[in-house]
Amino acid sequence: MSHSVNIHPPFNHTASRTLTIEQPAFGKRVRERRRVQGLSQGDLAGEGVSSSYVSLVESGHRIPSLKAAKVIAGRLGVTLEELSEPEAQDKQRTHRLELVGLLVAARSSQLAGDWSAARSQLETVVRQAGDGGFDEVRWEARWELATVLDRLGADAEREATLLELLHDPITAAAPLMRTRAAIELADLYRRTGCLSESVTFAEDASGAADTLDGARPERIQAQVVLLTAYVESGEWHRAKSLGDALLQEVPSVPAEQQRACALWAAAGARHLGGGSEALGLLAEADALLGPADDVRLRIRLGRARALLAVSTGDDSAPALLDRVRLAGALDSAPAAAAWLAALEALAAVAAVRAEEAPAATAAAAADALDPAALPPLDRARCTVVRARARRAAEQEAAAAEDFKAAASEYEKAGAVRLAMETWRELSTPGHVTGIDPHAVLMP
Repeated sequence: MSHSVNIHPPFNHTASRTLTIEQPAFGKRVRERRRVQGLSQGDLAGEGVSSSYVSLVESGHRIPSLKAAKVIAGRLGVTLEELSEPEAQDKQRTHRLELVGLLVAARSSQLAGDWSAARSQLETVVRQAGDGGFDEVRWEARWELATVLDRLGADAEREATLLELLHDPITAAAPLMRTRAAIELADLYRRTGCLSESVTFAEDASGAADTLDGARPERIQAQVVLLTAYVESGEWHRAKSLGDALLQEVPSVPAEQQRACALWAAAGARHLGGGSEALGLLAEADALLGPADDVRLRIRLGRARALLAVSTGDDSAPALLDRVRLAGALDSAPAAAAWLAALEALAAVAAVRAEEAPAATAAAAADALDPAALPPLDRARCTVVRARARRAAEQEAAAAEDFKAAASEYEKAGAVRLAMETWRELSTPGHVTGIDPHAVLMP
């Protein structure tokens, strides 16, 4: 049976509400806190409160007076309000602890590589936190869920989760959170071949990042994702100026991975602007990435270096291609095989043009290349490579089909400039002269 008494604290500017001491709930909270702190009932006694009195309070058989309640609270090192919370607030606190426990379990699942379990746990947190009004817990769970969905390749669900985050009131009130969510959306749309949306969210991220402290890594991340969006959508005049500005900031960026990405993105802009230092910038970026950095990022950077080196006929091409071969031997994913085949085909084309190999070499390389497993922009790039290999093998009809397919893929993604360059190459038999826009692989 529950008993309660209302206690009216002396009026002041910060406490004028009535506290309700409910028994046995009050005694239960006293006992739980005392045991957690390793105290005895005697340790709570003092100023007219005996250990037997404490025992009666803890068992719920005595409703303490205001003076006795303050003595007990003081001995426990808590406020009287904390011990006098209504039962509903106790349940709410317990529910919060349960949600936090699920968050911790989801992080353990991620560390173990069990992404499906992590997804299930985080979706439970999102659902239950929303029902219980724990907005900040739901925000954190959604943010982690977006990462897990990325690992699972669930792009549609990840898009929906990120859009919910972006429109969350917590995000709207915090430029840092808005920057992060917009960066992730810009990157997702770029990877899935929606470049118009990628530019929109990249510009949103950059605008929000302008209000952040200069030392925040998100400022550089926002510039990198915007530069990448400009390069791939064909806005190369904007890319050049942004790349130049980004290079000026690189020395002040504390995190090596952030500096690497900035150098990498700027290298792409420099190459398209006619600069000759792109390979050097990519080498600097590669030197900054260590074993603890994102494996997928390091593998992609290795491909970017090899692609540009082979395309430009640089002396470093054989060694860089060997590195990609080694990485491919450790990665059984279809995308890894497709990229390796594309680089081998590009090398075969160079050998045929230099009269160092027969046309059959390019034909075999073209037959081994299947870009289907790649995301839209990478698929278009590698389809161009296959078209060049077929052209080098004097298979003009098949080459034309590949050029048309690549141009269509670029157009569908919104990479109009790259589509135009592809159509131009189709209509001009022979090898590419000048800057090769398909040789740029961004972060």
